[in-house]
Amino acid sequence: MSEWFTVPQISEKTGIPQQTLRRYIASHAHLLRIKKEHKAYQLHKECLDVLARIRELYGNGKNAEEVDKILTSQGVPVTVEVLSETGEQESAELSEVVMDIKKALDEQKEFNKQLLEKFKEQEELLVSQQKYIDEKLKQRDEQLMLSMREMQETKLLASISKEGANTEEKKESWFTKLFKK
Repeated sequence: MSEWFTVPQISEKTGIPQQTLRRYIASHAHLLRIKKEHKAYQLHKECLDVLARIRELYGNGKNAEEVDKILTSQGVPVTVEVLSETGEQESAELSEVVMDIKKALDEQKEFNKQLLEKFKEQEELLVSQQKYIDEKLKQRDEQLMLSMREMQETKLLASISKEGANTEEKKESWFTKLFKK
């Protein structure tokens, strides 16, 4: 036996006229498990009791809002339209949809947590690499400054020794001039 019935089949089973069933579907679709194939509605067998209860409440003079309120307070699950895996639109209990969403959110939270941990690891790695680079640059700069000082001292010594040599030459040439005479 199939779990899904067409409006004419439900009308036959419940004794509710098809037009009235269509009005119930339009007004209370959120309380019924419905599949729509092309223009035809199919209702789940669980809807038979809900439809009979809706008819009874209307028979007692209740309006649509009161019927909704009474049925939801009695535990009739609220349904929403969702796309099935095959791409067809069908009704699903709101609690199931909420649980699916909650599960997906929990998975997303876990993924985000792992992603944040990875980001922190990457940040720590970048900080340590930057410290290493800064230290190496400082060492290079110190070595460069030391080399420059040594070069300046060497130039200074070379300059002093050249001046000394020039002075010696001048003295020598003065002495040679003096003694040549």
